[in-house]
Amino acid sequence: MEFVLVNKFFRVGKTEVSIQCDKPFTFFTRELEGDRLGDTDETLIEAVKDVLRTELDPTSAIVQAQAKLQENQAKLQENQAKLEQAEQKLAETEQKATQTEAKQNDLEALANRINKVVRVMAQDSIMGEKVSYGTTYKEMVELFPLAEVGKVYEPGAIFAVEDPSHAEINGEGKRILIQTNQSFTYQGETLAQLEGTPYQNGVLATWKFNAPKEQNEPTTVAPAAAVSTTATVTPAVSEPSATTVTPNQ
Repeated sequence: MEFVLVNKFFRVGKTEVSIQCDKPFTFFTRELEGDRLGDTDETLIEAVKDVLRTELDPTSAIVQAQAKLQENQAKLQENQAKLEQAEQKLAETEQKATQTEAKQNDLEALANRINKVVRVMAQDSIMGEKVSYGTTYKEMVELFPLAEVGKVYEPGAIFAVEDPSHAEINGEGKRILIQTNQSFTYQGETLAQLEGTPYQNGVLATWKFNAPKEQNEPTTVAPAAAVSTTATVTPAVSEPSATTVTPNQ
């Protein structure tokens, strides 16, 4: 028997479908769950025929229902397993993210400590005028970032600026170290401009390389005059004996 779709329309929660067969003439109308208006004619015809089979052979329908139930349970278990795997991967990802964040925090803490060490070295060496070689000054200044236009530097901040006009005297490079004493917004000023009003008003200080001072020549000490240690001793004069001895008469 070959059926054709005669009619279909949607009611509240159900779709009513009518099918018909000409030889022998047979006509069925059944309600299907849900909105099935978007299904093809062949799908709707088979759905109606499944309802008819259930009505005519309940046992077979139960077997089919059980088979579908088992199939659905298998799919459910499969989906459950996939969900558990996804949750496990998510937990692993979160753990890795936590470890990464901890490592990042450790690296930031290490970087902060290194920055403090660099600052202390700069303050003790450069600002204390203890750097003997220009190349050493250059390497230390390069540890500090170049000034950024528009950046606000808080008190105590240290950065460097390029001074193209600087004439090197000992390979110290053309960067000059700047330290702020007050909050300061860098607007692209040259070193000469920084050494103007900001420097004069105590907003910042500049730390340039100063060639080490030559040591003083050794002082020549005149030798002390020789002192004679020889004493002149004048011999004592012998006095004549005052006693006269008279011979016996």
